Amino acid sequence: MVNFERHNRESIDVDELATFTFEAYEALPIPYKYGDTKERIAEWFRNPNDCPDFLSIARENGKIRGWSGVYHWTDSMAYFLAWHPLVYPPDIEIGSHLVQNCIEYTNSSGRERMEVFLMELTDEHRDYAATCGEMYTAAGMKRGYEWTFMDADLKNLDFRLREIPESMHIKSLVEVTNDELWSDYDRAFSAGGDRRYLTQSVVQRREQFDSFFSRNVAYERDASIVLFDGEKIVSFVKIDIHNDYLFVHGIGVVPEYSRQGFAKYVLGTSMIRAAENGHSLMKLEVDIGNQGAISLYERLGFKHMKGSISYIWEKA
Repeated sequence: MVNFERHNRESIDVDELATFTFEAYEALPIPYKYGDTKERIAEWFRNPNDCPDFLSIARENGKIRGWSGVYHWTDSMAYFLAWHPLVYPPDIEIGSHLVQNCIEYTNSSGRERMEVFLMELTDEHRDYAATCGEMYTAAGMKRGYEWTFMDADLKNLDFRLREIPESMHIKSLVEVTNDELWSDYDRAFSAGGDRRYLTQSVVQRREQFDSFFSRNVAYERDASIVLFDGEKIVSFVKIDIHNDYLFVHGIGVVPEYSRQGFAKYVLGTSMIRAAENGHSLMKLEVDIGNQGAISLYERLGFKHMKGSISYIWEKA
């Protein structure tokens, strides 16, 4: 008989859970892992910034069969741990029960939406991604969207940018507050090709924006810029700094300035500034249905690498 437990990060047995997780990672075709040794996985569990806020654990005859976890991302949304439930040997029924426990927790915490992203996806992982998808849909989640991840080599830039009118000028994002930027960000993305954005409530959109454009994380200040026409915002981009690469957040153009080369100008300028500051790699993700954006990124030298699929639960 399988029993299900509910835990917070303080109540788990870290060594037991790390041992199971490592063994499952070794056996399952999962591309995105939270550590490559038992020691690193245990470290991950002990770090309050990494370990999920809520965990559900399945046991059979006293031994762990699987577990799942969920994060409080914003006041209205939660994130489910990527490529989980981790069930070994795989079992759809156990997995769906673990997902359902996380949904119930998300609902009881007052959040209206929970998402999971199967990141670092390549064709060789699609069969296992389908197995995960069966667990999600059996628990009441629905298939979301698919993204492609793209990389650009900043050491070999090869593009030309348009000239901008004399009325236009660039400011560093440091000089522009989120409150000043928000309405134009929302207009830009509401008119763009990001299908996920269009499914979110206004509250969820603002929470996501404030998370993506947080100034409390490391970001490339010279490369994070806003283009103005006089006093009006035209386009913007934020570039976060990770260990060995930069990540593009929120490149957008307000509707009345779209299709005039300003997105290419802003992102291209950002790439040049990042390269001048010694960075060598920039990454981004884009909805596979947004062919206009994909074409723009390809013209700037971005190449398709991996992908991501999402599943979503929303409160009725």
